[in-house]
Amino acid sequence: MEENKLKVCVEVSVVDGKYLFDISAHKSLTMEDIRSILVGGVCLTIHSEKTPKDQGRVLRDVITHIEEDFIDTESFVDVHVSRHEPPSEIDPQT
Repeated sequence: MEENKLKVCVEVSVVDGKYLFDISAHKSLTMEDIRSILVGGVCLTIHSEKTPKDQGRVLRDVITHIEEDFIDTESFVDVHVSRHEPPSEIDPQT
């Protein structure tokens, strides 16, 4: 089976208490691809919880967080999308 690696990088800066996200991915990835990869990562963190009860609690927390971000009129007012390559991997031997 052929392996096809995809990379989506997330870098977060905190400025004046606000989280500024820089999400980068290869130009060939669509926004839908990027969302799918990021959501898959969030799902893995939810599944990493030990019990179904904990998974349900965390899932509700994530949904609430997303709903609150979309309700907050200050969220996403300065969204800017630019397509560029993610930074290359840092060589651990350097």
